[in-house]
Amino acid sequence: MCGIAGLIYADPQRSPEPALLKRMTDVIAHRGPDDEGWYIDGPAGLGSRRLSIVGLGDGHMPLCTEDESLWVVYNGEIYNHPELRRHLEARGYRYRTGADTESILHAYREYGDAFVERLRGMFAIALWDRNQRKLILARDRLGIKPLYVQRDGAALRFGSEIKSILCDPEVPREIDLDGLNFFMAYLAAPPPYTLFKGIHKLQPGEMLIWRGGEVSTRVYWTPEITFAPRQERTGEMVDELRERLRGAVRDHLMADVPLGAFLSGGVDSSVLVALMHGEIGPGFKTFSIGFEGHSLFDETEHARAVAQQYQTDHYERRLKPADLLTALDDITWQLDEPLADSSCLPVYFVSQLAAEHVKVVLSGDGGDEILAGYRKYQGEYFRRYVSWMPGAMQSVLANAAMRLPESRSGGVMDLLRQVKKFFRGFSPDPFQRHLQWAIHFEDALRAQTLHPAVRKQIDLSAVTQHRRRLFDALPPGDDLNRMLWVDLRQNLPDDMLTKVDRMSMLHSLESRVPFLDHELVEFAFRLPGSVKLRGKTTKWILKKAFADRLPASILHRRKHGFDVPVGEWFKHELRDVIEDVCSDETVRRRGLFEPAAIKRLAGDHFAGRRDYNNQLWILLSLERWQRQFLDAPPGSVSPRSV
Repeated sequence: MCGIAGLIYADPQRSPEPALLKRMTDVIAHRGPDDEGWYIDGPAGLGSRRLSIVGLGDGHMPLCTEDESLWVVYNGEIYNHPELRRHLEARGYRYRTGADTESILHAYREYGDAFVERLRGMFAIALWDRNQRKLILARDRLGIKPLYVQRDGAALRFGSEIKSILCDPEVPREIDLDGLNFFMAYLAAPPPYTLFKGIHKLQPGEMLIWRGGEVSTRVYWTPEITFAPRQERTGEMVDELRERLRGAVRDHLMADVPLGAFLSGGVDSSVLVALMHGEIGPGFKTFSIGFEGHSLFDETEHARAVAQQYQTDHYERRLKPADLLTALDDITWQLDEPLADSSCLPVYFVSQLAAEHVKVVLSGDGGDEILAGYRKYQGEYFRRYVSWMPGAMQSVLANAAMRLPESRSGGVMDLLRQVKKFFRGFSPDPFQRHLQWAIHFEDALRAQTLHPAVRKQIDLSAVTQHRRRLFDALPPGDDLNRMLWVDLRQNLPDDMLTKVDRMSMLHSLESRVPFLDHELVEFAFRLPGSVKLRGKTTKWILKKAFADRLPASILHRRKHGFDVPVGEWFKHELRDVIEDVCSDETVRRRGLFEPAAIKRLAGDHFAGRRDYNNQLWILLSLERWQRQFLDAPPGSVSPRSV
């Protein structure tokens, strides 16, 4: 696990300054505190910071072939490195290190640009081919590892984090209004957008090739060439899922350093702990986070039960509102661009806790997206019953639901909030249902809150069109799997994986996600939606596969996720923070929003008329980001506040 950065100039006579490359890697030293390195060849420069996990003594980067014609830096792990190495050695390639990095070089020489299709793992790669004067950038299929690119007429710059790119004073800083549009709708801007104008993300499964100043891209992992429905009996599907997940966990345990696991007390992380126990026995370390005074959000009791069952060395920490204030600037600094997911807070602290004991953790991210774990998918079950009602009765229920208060102060209030959310997204069109259950600032609310001058420059419908293209990527016939595919391609890499990567790497901790082994994902999308959501039971097939390994209290309890009670904190302990962000002075200074509309939004949340915790977190994240990044002069990155 590492951080990478670099650039290549359009002018072949211009070479990167070593001092610039060093700044670009120093700013991401948290991603790799164990080693650093640089390489410059004419107009191209590669830089790396290394967190040593596999091949501890001989994995220095940039790494080159024996003839020094190929050079590579990369961030990630190649889990099929052992078998790939055996295959390449049988074809005559000679290895000089034990690091999986070397397999990337030999695979490129053997397979050309198709080398990424031979890799199974998480990765962001920059490979320089000296003979062809060609730079290749590639991102793993699921977007587990990040890779950012900035290109103008003078150069192409890249990095694991945007901070590296911002170290170059030639890179301007301006907010991207299209990125803002997506961010408000979905909590994060999807590829290729970021909140920085001119800085883009590579898509998951995308390769970029630079040669002679010309850039081409291709996506090498797509559903139409990957997924086909399965016809086996249910029992066979259950057995195969169990074996595939066991194999994925076994592969993800590849390391020369101690490993542990995030343990939330939910099904996914509990299954991983059970499988880890089967592979390495008891005594490995697990880590959990809870919240003082908010039982609705606290899962430490359930995590503790699993830890006791599998005899792990368990650690936990409980958070309170003041912890948000102590960590908010550090979280903002690490994210580089706004990410309005309040669960960054527990991931930040659980990563900090884990990093005190291990260098690698396994995480359950991805299980919800491939096997239908979120509560919103249960809406498909309840929709069938409501659809049988006469239209007049549906209208009466919907109107009554819209008058319900919104709060997450307790279990009953949260249930009422979910009912209201259900009717808000109720539609006979499966895409519209999915969209309404996923969007935060819906089109009308964005139109009301954005400043008229900003609104004129934004296509509000772009956020719907983007999601529609993803929804249509899978053929009609299985609406649930189409919804899951959209979440896999957008919510997961843009939000869930981003927060886990940034928060864990900020603490020099590698997080691995066995549920996102791409072969397991391909298998999961060949399963019909009916074995994922059965009745109102989410992740039915996973629970069936591990019913003998987990207690019923874990398998059948209500899903929490890594939720944070910020909605209640914003009404009470952190109200002054939100009032500052939503004040006329702050809003007018930025010029992005209508002050009166923002004031109404905050007032509705404080009064409990609607739960706007996500929208307020969007505004808070955006303002904090502007203070740290847009207000800074070109070429400078503020030091960490912690």
